Amino acid sequence: MSISLDLDHHAHLDRPKSGRTSLVGLMKPELRDTLMGIGLDEREAKMRASQLWNWIYHNGVTDFDRMSNIQKGFRQKLSDTFLLDRPEIVTEQVSMDGTRKWLFRFRDPKNPLLPPVEVETVYIPEEGRGTLCVSSQVGCTLTCSFCHTGTQRLVRNLTAGEILGQILMARERLGDFPGGVRPDDGGLVPAPRGSGGSEGDSRAITNVVMMGMGEPLYN
Repeated sequence: MSISLDLDHHAHLDRPKSGRTSLVGLMKPELRDTLMGIGLDEREAKMRASQLWNWIYHNGVTDFDRMSNIQKGFRQKLSDTFLLDRPEIVTEQVSMDGTRKWLFRFRDPKNPLLPPVEVETVYIPEEGRGTLCVSSQVGCTLTCSFCHTGTQRLVRNLTAGEILGQILMARERLGDFPGGVRPDDGGLVPAPRGSGGSEGDSRAITNVVMMGMGEPLYN
């Protein structure tokens, strides 16, 4: 038995706007170079890149205004120039054992006017660990008999930002960022982090596997 939540109206994602680039998926050197491109010197760009990295990946923020250790004027410049892109959630299915399957929707990062694409991401909780299975392509060129994706044509590869976006959105839905609230509609079993193993020192996602839609080695 599973519960299906229709979240097609979910307005979490900033709609792509002309001239704004998403920072999600950039490596630290790329992030630094991007900031230098808007006028920062190398030293400040390196420092700001570390701050942004922490806010995006460790704290899971989607709004530059929440980055409290960055001055307000620069936060506004970041907001005017960049995005912190996440996928839309089309549906979320929750099984009795806490397994969750999301259908995520992405718009083409190079041409947001193209029709959006959709991929699946699955979270599997087990005693002592939680595995997130992410997609790497929209469709697939292989025709593996055991895989339904093989019956679909390859549309395109997912970008690094789109693959990371699946992880970020899953962590948010699972309350896996600081201050997050764990869902109570399934059998989620937090896994111990470090030696403490206490409820306040645990995470829902401990493993990420590239076993969703697509062949990762072909991306």
